[in-house]
Amino acid sequence: MRYLDGAVMFFSLWLLASMLLDALTPPELTFYMIGPAIAPAVLVAGFLYWLRIPALDFALVFGTLWMVSEMVLEMISPKPLSPLMAILAAAPLLLAGILVNVQQWRRSRGLVRPVGSASIKNIPGSSAPIASRTRL
Repeated sequence: MRYLDGAVMFFSLWLLASMLLDALTPPELTFYMIGPAIAPAVLVAGFLYWLRIPALDFALVFGTLWMVSEMVLEMISPKPLSPLMAILAAAPLLLAGILVNVQQWRRSRGLVRPVGSASIKNIPGSSAPIASRTRL
């Protein structure tokens, strides 16, 4: 049942995105031009969702696919698109990049301190004990 739900969900998202972009773009760029332009990106995103890749990886791939779809729309559009479309195309990648950097920053903040003398371990073949280190 999960496969059918995923297919219906991504079909609905494709249809919604096509209609929304049709309303936001110039009248020369119709639904019939937008739909096939964004369909490959939706199919790849649906396949990756079906594979259950990690959420952060999915967000990065989806942001990249969204930006490539915007580039394709820019190429097939008879009139230049608004600069706002370029901002909307880059926004998911910027948000994903910020998220990755914040997660990395939070992981790197862990301080290292020596463990008490009760947990000192000897290295085999050595007479001197060496203290192990753990994260705070």
